[in-house]
Amino acid sequence: MVVVGVTAIYMLIRLLRPKTWISISAPGKTLRNIGYLINGGSSNLMEMKSANAEIKRPAARVVTDENDRAITWIAYGDLDDDENLNDYRMKGFITKEGYIYKQLLKRDTPVLVGYTARESAPNVPTTNGKRSWTSLWLDSKLNVYVGDPKNTAKDPKERRVGQICLSGISLKKKVITREGQGGVAALFYQKYGPKEETIPVYKEPVYGWNDTALISSIIFSVLFMLLYFTYSIIFQKPLIGDDLIAVFILSACYHAIWAIVRQIKIDSIEKSISIQPQLNMLNKEVGLAKFDMVIIALCLVGFYVTKFFYSYDLYPLLYAITFGVTKNKITSSNKRPWKVISNYDEESNIDDEEELVQPFATITPPEGEMTRTYDWDLDSSTGIKLHGNLVIHFSMVQYNNCKNENPYFSQQIEKPKHEYINDMFNRMIKDPEMTERVRYIASYIKNECSHAKLEEKESIQFALDFVQEPNIDYVLDKNSKSIQFAAEYVRYPDETLFDQEGDSDCKSMLAAMILYFMGYNIVYLSSSKQKHDAIAIELNSNPWMEDNYIDYDADSIITIQRHQYVYCETTGDGYRIGKLVNDMRIEDFETKVELRQSSLEPEEENNYE
Repeated sequence: MVVVGVTAIYMLIRLLRPKTWISISAPGKTLRNIGYLINGGSSNLMEMKSANAEIKRPAARVVTDENDRAITWIAYGDLDDDENLNDYRMKGFITKEGYIYKQLLKRDTPVLVGYTARESAPNVPTTNGKRSWTSLWLDSKLNVYVGDPKNTAKDPKERRVGQICLSGISLKKKVITREGQGGVAALFYQKYGPKEETIPVYKEPVYGWNDTALISSIIFSVLFMLLYFTYSIIFQKPLIGDDLIAVFILSACYHAIWAIVRQIKIDSIEKSISIQPQLNMLNKEVGLAKFDMVIIALCLVGFYVTKFFYSYDLYPLLYAITFGVTKNKITSSNKRPWKVISNYDEESNIDDEEELVQPFATITPPEGEMTRTYDWDLDSSTGIKLHGNLVIHFSMVQYNNCKNENPYFSQQIEKPKHEYINDMFNRMIKDPEMTERVRYIASYIKNECSHAKLEEKESIQFALDFVQEPNIDYVLDKNSKSIQFAAEYVRYPDETLFDQEGDSDCKSMLAAMILYFMGYNIVYLSSSKQKHDAIAIELNSNPWMEDNYIDYDADSIITIQRHQYVYCETTGDGYRIGKLVNDMRIEDFETKVELRQSSLEPEEENNYE
């Protein structure tokens, strides 16, 4: 009775302090937990905290406005930086019906991007989750989908990008439920949130039950045997005898212990003393030892034997062991064996050259008092979806110095264009400060493409899409106020990024440097006849491009000093690798400046007709 009473009090306390767990994924892929939603100290404000409790800064904030919408603000920059608690940007909102709209600024027109719905009715938007007996009616789950719910052509399972689990019962009545608020936070965090987190990747959801079943069986077995021997030795009485009701009561105690152990696991994660690694170790070691089936078989035999010698005394014990081991056996994550990975790469050479692009997590974001936001999508020929969102800081001192050092700033053009382009490339390659933001962008793009497991051709396309419209506007020099309507002006990449506009030569300069720092050989192309600039990327050193050679028009291939390059357009939207602008030929570009990884200085080849 004492055990039952303590359990009842514990479960009551747990129900009164609910937690909304948030998981995200690529459309239709396996979910991974990223954090949980808690009250941020105000009646109408919720905050999404990382599952890694060492990160104190909320990853997102959700506030309900006067229109009964839950507006989501996503943190940008470093989540570990507690000094920038106000660095959040509005990304969109969810209505009380469950529709999620993108709205980057208050003056923007909202655009429907997704909705929340139950798994049993994936095309019926709602902000109310669904409970089930499988979690003892303690968990309320709600899925997050992208797209329009009225579009039933595509399987909803392939459009799911998140799941919200309200663990416990929320007694606070809100216009939009905690599941709905978590849904909008999940969708926009998935699209715009920081991609590199120090969040542990658990084999089971942090709010899940599977990984605590076995340890609960062990704990119950110890407690049960203590109770059994106390009755049989001290009191010299059977514990249960032929009382079936007692069998059900003691067996139910196992599930109470299971719920307590699960909550202890959750609490440990919140306090940065997670027991998850130990749980994974225990669950997998049992699987590796291959004793699961033997234990289950012995328990089944025990059910038969114990009836003749011990009545029903050992039934609860056998039930708990059978249930825990069986649950562990059928859990998919526990079937994967441990892998021993050495921390030392014997084949590595400490004298190897440093990569041009470091892992994005190790790149220090550029600093400055001004910011610019870039938002673009991959224009894939295979239908792959990838969204990019990047906020970059600019120092006005650096920006002005960059302008003053630009050879076109004085508008006293005294040399051929290819010489200016060559000088600008040399200057950037030798001055890391001038390419700090370009290298940051290159690292971000490589990181995103690596996470999305894109082929190399799609990765290059994602870089081109960054430079093309509408991310960087195509504006002729004579129409650009930021350069005082100059007759001819080639911006440095930092100038193009800050102005967020440029003509073909500005955008080509930016694209060339991004792809160069992604590790590719580039040639800068300029045509005085067409008054147009572009770039080309080398074919020979990229097997994937040679495999796709047949896809490219012969007019888009150019050979320079035995190196073949394929044309890449940087201006308007929708231009893929190898696609030329209307009525243009590769032969029209008489000026060519190569930018190769093997040389610190660009190589020139200028053919004037």
